[in-house]
Parts: sequence; structure tokens; C-alpha cells
Amino acid sequence: MSRSLQTLKLDVYFDFICPWCLIGKRQLDQALSLLRVERPELRVEPRWHGVQLLPYLPLQGEDFHDFYLRRLGSEPAVRLRQAQVQQAAATVGVHLDFDKIPRMPNTADVHRLWQRACQLGTPKQQETLLESLFASHFLQGGDLGDGNLLLDLAERAGFALGALVSCLHGDGSPFSGIAEGPASQGVPSFVMGGGLTLSGAQPVEKLLASLRLAMAAEESRAREKARLEVPASRVPAPGQRALIEGEGKSLVLFNIDGEFHAIDDSCPHQGASLCGGKLEGETIQCRAHGLRFNLRTGYLQGATQLKVGRYPVEREGDRLFIVLTPEESLSCMP
Repeated sequence: MSRSLQTLKLDVYFDFICPWCLIGKRQLDQALSLLRVERPELRVEPRWHGVQLLPYLPLQGEDFHDFYLRRLGSEPAVRLRQAQVQQAAATVGVHLDFDKIPRMPNTADVHRLWQRACQLGTPKQQETLLESLFASHFLQGGDLGDGNLLLDLAERAGFALGALVSCLHGDGSPFSGIAEGPASQGVPSFVMGGGLTLSGAQPVEKLLASLRLAMAAEESRAREKARLEVPASRVPAPGQRALIEGEGKSLVLFNIDGEFHAIDDSCPHQGASLCGGKLEGETIQCRAHGLRFNLRTGYLQGATQLKVGRYPVEREGDRLFIVLTPEESLSCMP
């Protein structure tokens, strides 16, 4: 049985002041666009989790150039690092001019604002705000430590300010976001599905390949999850039946000359148990009202208006599994 994945979880860990996070977002956007062409039915909505890289910065931040000069040690080192980032950004259509960025801001409040926005906003509002915050810092010379600017950008993205004002502390206290896990390996970090993780900005092709791998792994897990293994002690002998319970279902497993058939224990007419019914050949008779169902088809004998839920049975060596997705059922009799 194949099962098509409908939703893929994707968590991204980032900081607004990291240019590689902006670059990584552009690369991810491109990879997701390509994935939608391949799998239009698949829903992927990234969840962006803020990580404050520089919690020690003063409330007012620092001069941008002075910050990098102190961090890298010399003007040539600063120019080289910025040139490397600019080259990578240009490949995804982002043109950075570091001379237009006046300050390295304290990002505690912008992370608090973003966290609240993710709790309250629609995916579209969140995407608009995220783009606006990145653009403000990297392209427009905005100070993300300025609470008034943050509220203005949030309002333009469609958020009600009354719900956001209280999250701005205005005191430079560190943002208590994600400190462990993927974020500890640096930002951006991408966690796909059940745990496939990539750290750092990645080429579009690698992101797309990783998304495919994550999808395949999730679909494989879904298939395993959608089957119920029959304990060896419960496998019925030929001509016998056994009640199999698990995953919220009660099923009856029949052995007809070495062929296994599984049906709902509940009769579709009045809900009586079928497990204790009379087994004759390939049919089971409900002991409550005498209706007889064919185990191979699930249909009420001599009619097509009533059908008991029937489940495929799979063998893997000595192991037996009941697939928990029932075959197509018909409407019940009036």
C-alpha cells in the first residue's frame, strides 16, 4: 500500500541580523517552489524560530562597522567577509550594501515580537512580516532594536498592535528562545520532517534533495504507522477467527484455507459484534439479526446496499499485518 504525504513539517532556526539566514530563506523559497511543481498536493509551511545570536549587545546596539571591525580584527578582514556574503547573496537576487546598515541591533525585542506574531498571525501575515523585518535591517537601514519601527512593520503586515505591544520589553533583556538542539549548531538550521537537519545556508539543489528525502522518510513512517502487526499468538488457524484490537480499532481476522481476511468487528447494520458470528465457508453471519457477509468482498450476501468494512492483510515472511485503511465502503441500508 502506498500513502501520499499531505503535510511536511519544516522548522527553521534563524536570527534577523544574520545575512546567511536571509540568503538561506531565498534558497529555501526557491526549493519549495520547485517542490510544489513536483508535489502540488503537498503542504509545507515553514515555521521560523528566532535565535538571539548576540544577547550581550547593549539595548541601543552598536555601530555596525565598529562591531565587525572589533569582531574580525582588521579592515581587510571585514571587507573580505562582506565581499563573500555579497557574492552569495547576489546569486539569490539579494544585493547587500553593508555601508547602508548603520547599527548592529539588539534583537531581543524583535524576536519577542516575532514569537508573538507566530502565535497570532496567519501564514501570509507571518511571511509578510518576516520579509519586512529582513528588508528593514539589510536593505533599508532600519534599526530592529527600535520598538516603534517594529510595531509599524507589524501593523503594515496586518497585525493588531494591541496584541503585540506587551511583548516589547524595551530593556535589552535576552530573548529566551531556542538555546539547544538544532540552533546550537548555528543558523540558519533547517529541520525537515522527523529530524533530517541541515545547518547553514544551502544550495537550492541540496535543499530540494533533502526535502525529497524527508518526504520519503515520512511516507515510509506513515505506511508503517498505518499497519497493525498481528501477534503470532493471535494468528488464527484455518477455519478460525481472532479478534485483533489496536490503534483504536476492533477487527476480526479470518483464516479461510490459509487466506487471511480482516473486517470490522462491528456489523454495519446495528453495530453488533461479528467475531462471535457463525462462520460458514467464506461468509460470516451476524448473530444479532442473521445478516450474512462475504469475507472476500465485505458485501451483504445477495445485496449491494450494505458492506462491512474490509481491510487488506499483508504478509512479510512469518509476520502478518492488517492495513488500517479500509477498502472503499458503500452506504448503509436505510
